[in-house]
Amino acid sequence: MIIKHLKGWALLAILAVSAPVIAQDAPSAEEGKKLYEANNCGSCHALDKKVVGPALRGVTDRRSEEWLIQWIRNNEKFRKSGDADANALYEEYGGAAMNIFENLNPDQVKHILEYIKTAPVPTQEVAVTPGQPAEDNSNSIYILLILVAVFGVVLMVLSKVKNSLLRVAAEQDPEAYAEQMSKLPLWKRLLPSKLANMNTTVLSLFVTIIIGLPMAGYGYKFSISEVGVQKGYAPEQPIAFSHKLHAGDLNLNCRYCHSTVEESKSASIPALNTCMNCHKGVQLTEKYNGNVSPEIQKIYDALDYDPEAKPGEEYGSNPKPIRWVRIHNLPDHAYFNHSQHVKVGKLECQTCHGPIEQMERVQQWNTLQMGWCIDCHRNAGIDAANNNYYAALHAKAAGDIENNGNNSQYFGPDGKVRITPAMNGGLECAKCHY
Repeated sequence: MIIKHLKGWALLAILAVSAPVIAQDAPSAEEGKKLYEANNCGSCHALDKKVVGPALRGVTDRRSEEWLIQWIRNNEKFRKSGDADANALYEEYGGAAMNIFENLNPDQVKHILEYIKTAPVPTQEVAVTPGQPAEDNSNSIYILLILVAVFGVVLMVLSKVKNSLLRVAAEQDPEAYAEQMSKLPLWKRLLPSKLANMNTTVLSLFVTIIIGLPMAGYGYKFSISEVGVQKGYAPEQPIAFSHKLHAGDLNLNCRYCHSTVEESKSASIPALNTCMNCHKGVQLTEKYNGNVSPEIQKIYDALDYDPEAKPGEEYGSNPKPIRWVRIHNLPDHAYFNHSQHVKVGKLECQTCHGPIEQMERVQQWNTLQMGWCIDCHRNAGIDAANNNYYAALHAKAAGDIENNGNNSQYFGPDGKVRITPAMNGGLECAKCHY
């Protein structure tokens, strides 16, 4: 009897210990969401919309759990095993293979599938593009126009009242009214008596000098520091491209998009196909309830691209150019070559464009005036020692230092060769104006 009871207690103990294990093995939607995000599933899939890959909601109804585990962990191996459905899915998407996730064990895949099954269906919301007003404020314009009209009427009434009062005063005391009307001109009443009695021509010259000189100085300063200077100019672009995100947070090299900066006078505006190298897959659907990001959608619209079309049929026949707004504008008579400064001069983009990797919206950081360029050419040193382009110049400078010591124009503060663009003809007019 005692042994029988002991067996019963042992069975209860085993069940008590195994119960948490059984509960722990049950798929967890919360854990599945973490794994879904950690493995960046959302970059190619959305729950309710086909993007690079098929929509995931309902996938457990279309395929068995065992089939999905094999496909997700290693679809290449699964296809080679001869599974007809796996090969048909591969062909349906134009031979674009899904990434291999053998880092996920079968239980982890089940967590992800549980998250897909239980994820809430997003509510339909109207997407509002950045800068779009939340409501129509056209009524406020009419209110302002009405107020302007009312104030105009009030001013007319007050003017009429003033004239009536003056007429009444003239009727009651004509002599006083006549004397008041015969007073000196306003400009004579405002000036001191000595100036008021001065010769009119002399007074005019005096006033012109006193007022004209400061105005001329201000005009000169304004003309050389403001006219044609667009420092701080940051226009809104047709697509809100963030340099802070791409060049800063994601640390993309500027040369990836501005591919001609080392080969050409111009740094070039990247073609939209360069954007599509990433944004065929990166659509940020997880931030927009399964819809493509509004800014990425503008790229698709310009290329007439349909991400949901069959492979080979995504691009339509009606692409439209993006009308970017030029920010850095040099006069037509000024010559600037990017390749000369970036490849030969080894300048970083930030030297002229400022902290571009921190700009949400690009702005002109420096004045780009001739004086700014000249200051740089006078003070910036050329790395002639480590640049084959300047090998002959460096040898010439080193020889001059050897012959003249610290009296050489190439003798730097550290005793080494110092060469500036100005020493190399960088201040010659024809170098920039031709």
